[in-house]
Amino acid sequence: MHFDCDDKNPRYAYPQLVKLYAKLGVHRYNLLEGKNLKFCNLKSFNMRINCGASSYYITLDARSGFQKFPFQVLVNERRIGCLDLDVSIARPRVSPKPYLRRHCEPVRLDTEFNPLPDWPLAFSDAKRFYMVNESELQNNGWISLYLELALVSHIRKLTDHYLAQLEIVQVAVETLDDVKPPTLDSKNVVIYIAYRDFAKAETGEPCVSKAIIRRTFNEATGGLKFVGDYWSEEKKTLSTETASVDEVTEKRSMHLSGDEKTEKRCKEEETFRMKMQI
Repeated sequence: MHFDCDDKNPRYAYPQLVKLYAKLGVHRYNLLEGKNLKFCNLKSFNMRINCGASSYYITLDARSGFQKFPFQVLVNERRIGCLDLDVSIARPRVSPKPYLRRHCEPVRLDTEFNPLPDWPLAFSDAKRFYMVNESELQNNGWISLYLELALVSHIRKLTDHYLAQLEIVQVAVETLDDVKPPTLDSKNVVIYIAYRDFAKAETGEPCVSKAIIRRTFNEATGGLKFVGDYWSEEKKTLSTETASVDEVTEKRSMHLSGDEKTEKRCKEEETFRMKMQI
């Protein structure tokens, strides 16, 4: 099914998701080719509608300096309702033919699924983890892109208004390669993101949440695979006649973004920062 995005009022399902997929394609190209292209706008896309997961053949405008040009991205969802996808094509358009593969041909996907790791107890091992500083966070927009994808892949109707109010607190990068310590440019990594979600505080839930995104590159196929999830922490104090202890339980939460700046929330953030210290 074909959709045009140049109209003033484009009509297609989940525009936020499609835009994030397009941005992810530009990011793949930058990561693998060592470039610094910028996403400009969507132009059109073809969507293979399956019983759940779909493939998106996206055409967009990218920019390098002052030069603007068409760019192609192919995103294949492996599962629906979560971040689990493969970006197999991301390149400037150099011919009238939109893609190497015809849209009617089936896409062969790697069906193997490996669960995400648990959240580490500490990030003190410098050979295993790289802690992203504030300036690096500001200069690497793909970190926010990964977080937004983890959320929007689960709740596809989220808007820019919601996502703009999420705030990243801390980021750690873990390498999946044994040959060198992790860097932001490592192809095979796990990204641990702690972020503030103000809407949860407004509804009586904690405002600090966590997300894990795994990025792996297949040298043989050229596919860049992403798997991710997110959750929030809730502390409950349990008191009995024989003991009084604090038990930490983790639960899934679907509420997203809001805006509140209260003293209580600041205390929660400070407590969280202490827990996350190296």
